[in-house]
Amino acid sequence: MFARFEVAFQFLTRLPLFPARRFSSEELARSMGAFPLVGLALGAGLWVAHLLLGGRLPGLLEGIVLVALLAWATGAFHLDGVADTLDGLAGGWTPERALEIMKDSRIGAVGAVGLVLVLLAKVAAVGLLPGEVAGRALLLTPAVARGSVVWLAYGSTYARPTGGLGTPYTEHLDAETVRLALVGSGLPCLLLGWKGLIAFALTLAYGRVLKGWFHRRLGGITGDVLGFAEETGEVVFLLTVHLLA
Repeated sequence: MFARFEVAFQFLTRLPLFPARRFSSEELARSMGAFPLVGLALGAGLWVAHLLLGGRLPGLLEGIVLVALLAWATGAFHLDGVADTLDGLAGGWTPERALEIMKDSRIGAVGAVGLVLVLLAKVAAVGLLPGEVAGRALLLTPAVARGSVVWLAYGSTYARPTGGLGTPYTEHLDAETVRLALVGSGLPCLLLGWKGLIAFALTLAYGRVLKGWFHRRLGGITGDVLGFAEETGEVVFLLTVHLLA
């Protein structure tokens, strides 16, 4: 598991915890079993920041700081997928055209607006968490969202015949790795009791819905789709925590 965590941590964050090296496609796929552990590490950082800032800043301002810290720690890796995916869906009438737009590094109007709305939702959901669950929710949110991405990727088809950044996660992902990811993201949700388990289940259900929809719309998934699912999965988990609090 440590080897999986090392690869996942280097892939999902910009923090120099391990010496940089190249990884094989198989190693990248196996590392998905440790995605929730990386999420827990990121969530622990958010919890510590909340302990330092909570009560000293207005809720929404604290939300901005925490979301900015998470974006910095991850290199805004998945946020790029949000903008690219929305641009492709908005401008591509065919799967081929949508995938072509998604590959373009430029951000269009729909992608920009969607990215802003996702960030605003995260800022509000993080900054306005009820005090009795705030720390635990911050710890769990990155882990659950990353676990749901593994769930989405399992059994998926990669949409581009030529492959891409997300190819290892569709070609080499096995059932054992998925089980590790689900246990690693679901078991910690017991910290929130039955409400945490419901929020976890709804986030997984959201990932399943996305999987089916993107297979119908694009013929499969891409790395951008996984990024979109991760960021919006965090929003789904946080909104569920708010509704159940």
